[in-house]
Amino acid sequence: MRWARWVALIAMLLLTAGAVYVVASLRTAVDRSYVPHTPDAAPEMRAAPVQPGERINVLVMALDREAVRTDVLILFSLDLEEKRIGAIQIPRDTRAFLAGEGTIEKVNHAYAYGVRDGDPAFPPNLRALKTVEGLLGVRIHHTVVVDMEAFVRAIDEIGGVEVDIPFKMEYDDPYQDLHIHFEPGRQVLNGQQALEYVRWRHNNDGTGYPDEDLGRIRTQQAFMRTVLAKVTSPGNLVRLPSLAQTLAGYVESTIEPSRLPGLVSLFAGLEPGAVEMTTLPGVSASLYDEGFGQYVSYYLHDPVETRRLVDRLVNGIDPGEAAAIRVEVAAGADDPRAGAIISRMAEQGFQVSRTAPPDSPPPAVRVVPAGPDGAGGLLVARSLMAQGYPVEMVSEVAEATGVVRVLLPAP
Repeated sequence: MRWARWVALIAMLLLTAGAVYVVASLRTAVDRSYVPHTPDAAPEMRAAPVQPGERINVLVMALDREAVRTDVLILFSLDLEEKRIGAIQIPRDTRAFLAGEGTIEKVNHAYAYGVRDGDPAFPPNLRALKTVEGLLGVRIHHTVVVDMEAFVRAIDEIGGVEVDIPFKMEYDDPYQDLHIHFEPGRQVLNGQQALEYVRWRHNNDGTGYPDEDLGRIRTQQAFMRTVLAKVTSPGNLVRLPSLAQTLAGYVESTIEPSRLPGLVSLFAGLEPGAVEMTTLPGVSASLYDEGFGQYVSYYLHDPVETRRLVDRLVNGIDPGEAAAIRVEVAAGADDPRAGAIISRMAEQGFQVSRTAPPDSPPPAVRVVPAGPDGAGGLLVARSLMAQGYPVEMVSEVAEATGVVRVLLPAP
């Protein structure tokens, strides 16, 4: 039996050494790609800080060949507590109010105007961040900007990706030096071919996805799921350090390296079905643009459906769970904040009412859970964080009350 214990010990040491190597390699890659938020950014352009217990919201932008426009725009919401990831892909033609520009245009113009102006007070990544914040009504903490070459290198690094191409793809754009030619059927694509595949929208003769950009987005999302499954397969886990080092030179991220352990824990603990990716709800439309003097194709988001989607995927508030939670907001009868909080929380499904203000108002919004196990507290706190309030969460409660209390500071 002694030899068995030695084998087990050696195996454990090898696994530990392997884990240390992977984490160290990822740390090096994260350090290389880390670009902190510019201190010269205007106050209205600064990213929101992450509060304890809050989901980390990251806007990922993949740039076009000219590194000017955001060809792909996805908001990822990372739940380190529940080990879940929500993602909303935003069509690049989405009509939005552009932060820093003051105009209503396509969302992918926000980054481009930042590149054009070169103003450190209104940098490209934060223009895009604030534009998407306004569009979705969310708090976004970080940005990740990816060069198109990173996509090519990543697919090559994992040995290509097998896809089933549904029909013949024939497209040529000499201005972009883009030539896409695929026969239908299952085939393994290398990095350059994969890039062409996910960029294709229609053929030279106009045939293609009936809904054009939405069809391409569905293809991109299916492709990303396939890549994620391959990257996390046992055969490719050993390639993660090499993959991270390869991509580091093509990525600019504002995520602090100190967050790496939490992110590693998140991805290591992901269960099947814990990642949900969808598209911003809305419809395509052609609107007359006076500035251009012509009709322009836009994607118009549905604000009601968007709000519901954001509550679930970004704020982490499931209506079914919220419906079981009783909440009392302690505030004066004439406090307008209480009315707004109650209205928003009722919309999210909580059983919410107002009660008398606390004798000693706290310095910030305080959440007291319904019992010692923290019941309901995190969900209520996340609702308040999403509404822009700094929140204090009480960790020790003597007895179960069945009601989560929200104590507001003095007006």
